[in-house]
Amino acid sequence: MANRSYLYSSNFVPSPNANGAHRRMTGISEWRNDVPVAFKILLSSNARKCRSSIWKVPEEIAIIGDYDPGLDRLLRFLDRIPVPDVVLLKEEARRFLTDAANKNEYFVLECGEIFEMDDAPLAEQNERLLAIIRHIESVEESALAKLVTNPPSATKAGGWFSRTLGHKSMEPKKNSSVDAVNSLGLGNWSNVLYFDLRQP
Repeated sequence: MANRSYLYSSNFVPSPNANGAHRRMTGISEWRNDVPVAFKILLSSNARKCRSSIWKVPEEIAIIGDYDPGLDRLLRFLDRIPVPDVVLLKEEARRFLTDAANKNEYFVLECGEIFEMDDAPLAEQNERLLAIIRHIESVEESALAKLVTNPPSATKAGGWFSRTLGHKSMEPKKNSSVDAVNSLGLGNWSNVLYFDLRQP
């Protein structure tokens, strides 16, 4: 199984002293081998460290951020991307993340599996990730630059013979911004994650 980052919504701040009576954690998305741009943006409002609800370690290796401002920021960011492929992904994100069944006060990001891919201590890696999220403008501008500079294209130009006869190549064009669209982390919204943190 690939290592994943896990995104939840929560109505409480995970901690050893959190009251269990009315706790609610809802699965939002998971992403293979990375922490995608969308997750970082969603966590960017009042981002801070918290205890993990998955891994029972004393260090704070998860990150929590305010839900509504994070969602607003993600939608504003997606509005800036002039790529048709992103339009449907944005509307899908809006529908899922504004659904009352999915909304909570906070987003919680669990990256223990991602951190396990590196030799550095988990808490140290979480601190570095938090620093990146707290400078989310740089993350947004870097992602936007990759998408705007080389917008995805369905086909690439053929050789001289094809161009002379007006034939269009059907071979997909290899373009780094296709990877840039994928790196946004959209299109994988689900309440069913590998770690189900819903209360019985």
